[in-house]
Amino acid sequence: MRTKSTAAWAVAVLILGAAVGGCAEQSDKGPSGSSAKHTKSHSETEDKPDSRVVEGDDDHTVLELSDGRQVSLRFTRRGLEAQLRDASDDAWSARKTVYETGTKPCGGIRAKAFRDTVWLAVGFGASCRDGEEPQEVIAAVATGDLSSWTTGTTERSLVWPKARIRDGGARVDFVRRNMLFSATLTWRKGSGFAKVATEYRPIHPWFVGRWRAADGSQQLSIHQVEPGKWARVAIESLTGPRCKGSAVVSGDDPHSLSIMGNFKVDQGHGTVDCLPKGTEYRFDVTSSDGPLRLRTIGNHPKTVLTYERAD
Repeated sequence: MRTKSTAAWAVAVLILGAAVGGCAEQSDKGPSGSSAKHTKSHSETEDKPDSRVVEGDDDHTVLELSDGRQVSLRFTRRGLEAQLRDASDDAWSARKTVYETGTKPCGGIRAKAFRDTVWLAVGFGASCRDGEEPQEVIAAVATGDLSSWTTGTTERSLVWPKARIRDGGARVDFVRRNMLFSATLTWRKGSGFAKVATEYRPIHPWFVGRWRAADGSQQLSIHQVEPGKWARVAIESLTGPRCKGSAVVSGDDPHSLSIMGNFKVDQGHGTVDCLPKGTEYRFDVTSSDGPLRLRTIGNHPKTVLTYERAD
């Protein structure tokens, strides 16, 4: 019988969003004529898993492949281990270490296969069975005689909710997507795992360009997403103490753009002369021509500055 750890692991996956594959294409232009890069996904041919789970609980899964072989995956005190049994044999092979760690496992082992390519995703964390996020998340792939496993690890926030198999089992994409970005960890036969590839959601082109504060106090430039990078806002004071810096911005609403913290100061001291101190804020715009407004976030938002286009 499944315990609450399985539910906690599933909730973590759902919160992190549905997995979607795709490739990026560049299109559209901002209101000032500057190129704006938009990500569009198009489908690629996928191979559907042909395996089935014949036994499983929070610590153990047995997967049957299309050729009749069975793979047993089990959490132990040493981490995650695998055993193989041929269709015509009742005896299991010696255990192989898939991933070695002293950290406690999360609940459940998500594994599937296509022909002789087997892939899985698991998490480990001191308290993740009590609802905390995993501290270690791995993806692993084995192929052929399944005698060797290749693992790819990632930061704790990137739980891989789903994998997509391509090229007859020669490529597996572990994909996570939310409203702001998608991240893909790709395994290829012969080369193993590549680095995580991240595509950030473009901001609405209404925001892109140069803006000047109506009171003449500052000007700012909002830059569209570049490959592998967030969109950014660069702010420069025009009156008073000198301040110049930039911050990451993002948003899935065409009328609202969030400032995501980590303001980097290039000139001046502190951020008070670039952004209001001690507040959370966002940019709002309702048309391609503006105006752009810097507003506080909360039940009673307040407009702090108003900007007009300076392009």
